[in-house]
Amino acid sequence: VFPIIIWNAYQLVFSLPTFTLHFYPGMAAASVGISAAVIGFATWYACRSSLAEKTAALLLPRAPVAGKRILMERITPLWSRMSFSQKTTARNLFRYKKRFFMTVLGVAGCTALLLIGFGIQDSLLPIVTKQSAELTHNDMSITLSDPKALTMEQGLAEELDSNSAVQNWGAVYTKSTTIYNAEGESASVSIVAAAKDSDLTRYVTFRTRKGHKAISFDSGSVILTEKTAENLGLHTGDTFWVENTEGARVELTLTGITENYMFTRLYLPRAQLESLLGTEEIPWNTVYGQTTCTDAAGYNALRTDLLDCNYVSGISFTEDTTELFDNLIVSLGYVVVLIIICAAALAAVVLYNLISVNLGERKKELATIKVLGFYDQEVYRYIFREIELLALIGSGVGLALGVPLHKFIVLTVEMDQLMFIRTIALRSYLLAVALTMVFTVVVCFVMRRHVRRISMVESMKAPE
Repeated sequence: VFPIIIWNAYQLVFSLPTFTLHFYPGMAAASVGISAAVIGFATWYACRSSLAEKTAALLLPRAPVAGKRILMERITPLWSRMSFSQKTTARNLFRYKKRFFMTVLGVAGCTALLLIGFGIQDSLLPIVTKQSAELTHNDMSITLSDPKALTMEQGLAEELDSNSAVQNWGAVYTKSTTIYNAEGESASVSIVAAAKDSDLTRYVTFRTRKGHKAISFDSGSVILTEKTAENLGLHTGDTFWVENTEGARVELTLTGITENYMFTRLYLPRAQLESLLGTEEIPWNTVYGQTTCTDAAGYNALRTDLLDCNYVSGISFTEDTTELFDNLIVSLGYVVVLIIICAAALAAVVLYNLISVNLGERKKELATIKVLGFYDQEVYRYIFREIELLALIGSGVGLALGVPLHKFIVLTVEMDQLMFIRTIALRSYLLAVALTMVFTVVVCFVMRRHVRRISMVESMKAPE
């Protein structure tokens, strides 16, 4: 079921072939074998103490777990202000240690799963907005088949200057190349340099990802995007080599690593580009620009006008990329819903079983407090307050587990041309905890009927 859901979700964004579900006997056998081994080990571990006892001892009723003084009791100002039921709950939390750890770990898995799901959204969805609003400021890119497009009469340059939809523009050189580190490892990047260095600083914000410290851009600058620097193990001040158009490797010193999420870039000032190419006659093959367009009709009209110019081979707008990611938002929504369902199932199974065992072992205790005059609501709070507090502790542990797991997943699935946002939004932490507590409250509500069915007379009878 899961592959079908995920495949259909990604079909909203990518052109994928017809989905065919294959059965792999080896993987299926391994899955069943591992599951059986884990269940068998857990069963043996849980039963080993009982199996070691004598039969006569097993026929006797099990004595309840003894209560112990807890650290909170030593904090007199706090302990003295707590009610009887609060003190009982505090002691019972640490009275059943195995159940404590099982509940905390089970709920932690649920919370971690939810945090990973919401964290993946936080890592992917804001990429385009962050890139276009904070890092790159040109919303138009024009690809030229020949630099003459900018110098010929009644050509592209005149159209850009006269078109009211174009605020400003600048000639840019872009070229895909390969760079190498000292160990010989390579990576593909696009060299980006402008005819005027001021144009490049207008269209690109150079800053560090951590702390957002500005990176200076002058005639001696060599700035690389973060993902490529990370893949090659490069740091500011390191030497690396760039392959020029003739295939020769030119040595450069890295002066800055800039925050960037989409595509890989090597930003050079004009002086460095001329030194790399060995000529002052740069074939400007791209135009960056900012437009006043606000809707699809405006972008399409501008695209039509510019494509009529000679030597213009293609035009792309940031709006095109935004539309693609809007579809990605929908597809990711399906995946996140799937994760939430799995997390809910995990919480329900863990809590339902633990509460059932808890009620079974403490049936006489609960019957006793009923006889003492506790109302149903008080009995519910007596037993379920512990579960809710354990779920809250488990949620905290789940957040601590979810953060490194989210980082591991993000770093694993990142591509060379795309770096994900590696932080989780505050609302995702809150949503993960809130949903976990909702699942817990729902399970506790369902389990109320089991508490109501406890017979005071039957539970308090002496065993034969």
